[in-house]
Amino acid sequence: MKTARRTVTLLIAGLGTLMAIRAFAPPRRVFREVRKRAHLEDYVEHSHEAVVHTHQHPHVTHNRREGADELVGEWEHLTALHLHEHNHSAVTHSHLPHENAEHEHLGEAHIHDHSHPTTS
Repeated sequence: MKTARRTVTLLIAGLGTLMAIRAFAPPRRVFREVRKRAHLEDYVEHSHEAVVHTHQHPHVTHNRREGADELVGEWEHLTALHLHEHNHSAVTHSHLPHENAEHEHLGEAHIHDHSHPTTS
């Protein structure tokens, strides 16, 4: 039963991954995504030092559709980008090992005070 459940989990994760990853993604990346989404890799505890840095910072807002647009979905996501310096406090946590921490950070959601973006 455990093997069957694991096979189904891998199949579902694999299908979702294949839909989410471009067709030309390297096979290694596809397999890593399947293992990550199916929680089949070990988490590694590690620490990140406190840092203040600058990169494109996205904001996503939920906007309620009105009129005829409601037929295709009640809500839509609108994204805006801006650049400013912001900080991240030091943290120790566990997750799948980083392949490229700096690049991965660009896609991670985080919150900061826009009045004081470099202090936590």
